[in-house]
Amino acid sequence: MDKKIPSKEKLTQIVKQVLSQHLKVNSQEELSRLVLKRLKRENKDYVVSPVRVKRIALDMPKIEVKAKTKKAVRLQKINHCPVCHSKIEPLEVKNLAERKVLIGYQCTKCAYQSDLESFLPMKYAFLWKEAKV
Repeated sequence: MDKKIPSKEKLTQIVKQVLSQHLKVNSQEELSRLVLKRLKRENKDYVVSPVRVKRIALDMPKIEVKAKTKKAVRLQKINHCPVCHSKIEPLEVKNLAERKVLIGYQCTKCAYQSDLESFLPMKYAFLWKEAKV
């Protein structure tokens, strides 16, 4: 049995169908399972990874991706976004001595922000934006 990888266009279409029907999916694994279930209706040989489904969802403007993070014990410097792997920028403010002080990080692409202790995403939530009230 050969595995078949769906095209980006097909995967985008299926992710859109799943989220427009469910409105909110509470984990990357659950979204991947729902997408794969729908794909297997067309061809039982389709396979897709949860990471690929997440990356497709991140590129879709009608989908909001939220990440719940866990706290790190010590200060860490991060170079790329843990959600979408885009460039990350430091969030800095000036203190009373007019010196810049690092207070956290912000992604240049998605909505990920963290303080100096919250870095690693534990769980993702995918929301269909048109369903918001």
